[in-house]
Amino acid sequence: MSCKVCVLGTGAIGTALAQLMASNGHRVAMWGIEEEVVGHMGRWRRNPRYLPGVLLHRLVTATTGLAEAMDGAEMAVVAVPSQAVREVARRLAPYLSENGLVLNVAKGLEGGTGLRMSQVLAQELPGARIATMGGPALSHEVGRRRPTVLVVASQAPEAAHAVGRILEGQGVRVLATDDVCGVEMAATLKNVYAIALGMCESLGANAKASLVCLALREMVRIATALGARSETILGWAGLGDLLASGYSRKGRNVTLGRLLGRGGPWQPYLERTTVEGVQALGPLRYLLRERGLEAPILEAVAAVLEGREEAKATVRRLISSLPLAL
Repeated sequence: MSCKVCVLGTGAIGTALAQLMASNGHRVAMWGIEEEVVGHMGRWRRNPRYLPGVLLHRLVTATTGLAEAMDGAEMAVVAVPSQAVREVARRLAPYLSENGLVLNVAKGLEGGTGLRMSQVLAQELPGARIATMGGPALSHEVGRRRPTVLVVASQAPEAAHAVGRILEGQGVRVLATDDVCGVEMAATLKNVYAIALGMCESLGANAKASLVCLALREMVRIATALGARSETILGWAGLGDLLASGYSRKGRNVTLGRLLGRGGPWQPYLERTTVEGVQALGPLRYLLRERGLEAPILEAVAAVLEGREEAKATVRRLISSLPLAL
């Protein structure tokens, strides 16, 4: 049965999910604050700034009016950068019905609090049924309906299954879980490790494969210490997303890593692009220090970004420091 969905945010993943849901027969109203982007979507049915090359489905509309976008919506999708989630949730609250269904696709931790995005939403939207999406979901592929497996997590099983029915379609499989912590920590951590995988790309396939194994071990150790289940990190939400992001030719995190690995100027890329792994580093390091957890790869990425280490030498150090016995 078709329904109306409101997507808050006109960036790459929001637009891609709108296209996916519209292709499944649902009406999708996108809300954004960038008037040029919204206007282009309405006039030309395209979003060249964030999802170039995709002609938007006729069931996708765009507006700068939140009341209009939420009118009759059965689900709200929060698809904005992590640092904007709380403010957007506050703007959404007056328009969300009691027990409204909210899907979070933002990845990261809130600066200053270290809260996961579902925790931020729960504070601002009491009573809402909140779910979080993870898994290998590169926007330029989701927007073209290329096959993938998505993971939807919620403490309310009915909410996860309701989201799954809206997202699932030809070529897209949705798995439900109640491990919200696992899905959100996997999505946050993999962005940092995708930067590391980009850093080692010029060192060869062996080095990159070795770093994938090291990164996955570190992800499991951190996430489980914070309450996640290891099988979530070893599945689509963790390993799947890490591989998709770390081997993508277009991913922002791995692209930054490649620039760092080449040793040339990389700051201009950060100035014009939102790189989620960089934004996640501060809150993650704070959280890990607070819990007494060590994360050598994560700290190495921070050291390279801060100019204290050189990317290739750092990758060599990480691999050579692996214990002789597993």
